Amino acid sequence: MAETSRLLSILELSSDVAQHVEPLLTSFQALNDGEKEGARLNIAGKIFLLVFGEDASLQSDSTFSDRKETVWSTSCWLEPAIIVLPRTAQDVAKALAISRFFNLKFSVRGGGHLHTPGSNSNVGGVVIHMRYFDKVDLSDDHSDVTFGAGLRWIQVYEALEPHGLAVTGGRVPSVGVAGLLLGGGLSFQNSEYGLSCNGVVNYEIVLADSSVVNVSATENQDLFWALKGGGTNFGIVTKFTMRTVSNKIWAQGKVVAPSNNDQLHKALFKYHEAAEKDMKATLICNQMRDSTLLVFVYNESVEERPAVFDAFKEVEAVAQMVPPGTYTIYQMLKGVEHVNATEQRNHDMRTMSSLPDIEAYNTAEKLRLESEEIIKDVPGSSIMMVIQPISSTAIRAAESTGGSPTGLKAQPHQWFLILIDWANPEDEEKVLGASRKIVDGVDAVTKKNGTYLDFKYSNYSSRDQNPLESYGAENLQKLTSIAKSYDPEGVFQTLQNGGWLVSKAV
Repeated sequence: MAETSRLLSILELSSDVAQHVEPLLTSFQALNDGEKEGARLNIAGKIFLLVFGEDASLQSDSTFSDRKETVWSTSCWLEPAIIVLPRTAQDVAKALAISRFFNLKFSVRGGGHLHTPGSNSNVGGVVIHMRYFDKVDLSDDHSDVTFGAGLRWIQVYEALEPHGLAVTGGRVPSVGVAGLLLGGGLSFQNSEYGLSCNGVVNYEIVLADSSVVNVSATENQDLFWALKGGGTNFGIVTKFTMRTVSNKIWAQGKVVAPSNNDQLHKALFKYHEAAEKDMKATLICNQMRDSTLLVFVYNESVEERPAVFDAFKEVEAVAQMVPPGTYTIYQMLKGVEHVNATEQRNHDMRTMSSLPDIEAYNTAEKLRLESEEIIKDVPGSSIMMVIQPISSTAIRAAESTGGSPTGLKAQPHQWFLILIDWANPEDEEKVLGASRKIVDGVDAVTKKNGTYLDFKYSNYSSRDQNPLESYGAENLQKLTSIAKSYDPEGVFQTLQNGGWLVSKAV
């Protein structure tokens, strides 16, 4: 009875609803364990509908299919039993409490862009869908902005555009704010401001006991550190508050023929050194089947191309996706929004990191071409290889705002990504094998050359990788301790269906 009373106190129901809910809870508690197993989903579904009305869907409801399929990768279109769309932090607390009462697996979905099956959905459990957390509120002095965990980055930038402001958020329009920030995050301004998460000044979060707390540099400070890359181990974040920055940049999106990739890699190697002397520069290299896209961003509105990018002057462009010039962050995202596949396909990512290594870059290109041959007959298949230089200034900027659990050292290095797409589930093993071939080969070269780094960016990691372990034993132990202190019963380790959990990283 104590559990029932506790749940009812969290639900705060009107008398009309309570008269239907309480008997259901009491009847469930009276069942033996075997009977509970058979009745669990049926009774829980009734409770969700009574508490949330049309904001909850069961599999038999007409709204269920649309709500189920609001995720990027079709490999993540699983079959939960219940989907609930809370509107407030208190609603999230209620959904979590009901899931906990009935011992149901749950998943939390923000933008739905994480590619790992089970991370934003599940089979036979509850999906807490954050779609209605869609407000953007700029502070009176415009120094910070608070926005909901159900938004995508393009929506945040669009809201800030009339004010000449941005945040250190994501670079892909369709990516959700929550997943990017809880995984650390890369922005167009990372060399100057650090990881995206280092721009967060406050989190509103629902903890395992359904309490709602704020987390900042002065409140729950240990959790403030942990959330900057520690993922979903600690609670459900409902709102983020970030420092605002100017939205004005110089940028260029330069398309290069793949036949020039060797020359490009030489320029890229030189850029690592140049970027150490200019904290406003960021570069992204996207190598694909038919073209390579170089994205240059300079975190200041300047008239001429900054000298930090001079190494690429001789790399001939076959087209300009974004002509060189001054833009806003919002305009830049609109300019490159078609780089990633928009049609419904299966997606996976795989990652590694290293110190600058031109042999590794050339090996990666060779292996990419070999892997393209392996999957050329796979319907809907494509490979994008991304080399993302990270300067030491980015890590020092992160450290100056409290750091993060990632364990990164302030040194020039690169984050390497293989994004691979395919249409049909039966081709998954072949496609993932092609992705693994590239990354394993680059790993081998960097280990031979002494340039290998353990770090794996969690938002780029594949399902069999272990990004939290790559943060280092000390930081992983600290994350585990913080998770236990805020969730002593391990709700987010045992009932949360997926994600990068500390309990699985050890």
